[in-house]
Amino acid sequence: MRKDEELSQQLKVMMGKAKDSLEVAKQLHKQNHYNDAASKAYYAVFHSLQAALLTKGLSFSKHSAVMSAFNKEFIYGGVFAKNFYDKIVRLFHDRQIGDYEYEKYINHESSEADVGDAEAIICAIGEYLQKEGYLDV
Repeated sequence: MRKDEELSQQLKVMMGKAKDSLEVAKQLHKQNHYNDAASKAYYAVFHSLQAALLTKGLSFSKHSAVMSAFNKEFIYGGVFAKNFYDKIVRLFHDRQIGDYEYEKYINHESSEADVGDAEAIICAIGEYLQKEGYLDV
């Protein structure tokens, strides 16, 4: 397997994980598990951000580093809409609430926004990866 084929295969796996997490987030939202839906929506986006960064040869373990590098490489670079970063930051914040807070919680509207934004971001990254020839159409 050539290196570019290996990268394409890795990206396919990563985007598959992102889409699986998004489907779980949708199910959790429908079942009124808003905290968990927000968390899963964030992780769905996190996997897709990592896939996009891998096309630039970048990989990070810290969430803040992934978000910062994506902002620098793809938002400032004009590849994705500027409001994507704001949505990513909100998804991260809601995930923090959903996973770690005891006195705050994610409500129906926030969960719905998180799932919707996650879907839009993942679709846009998937389209980018296809357009750049990393994934099959």
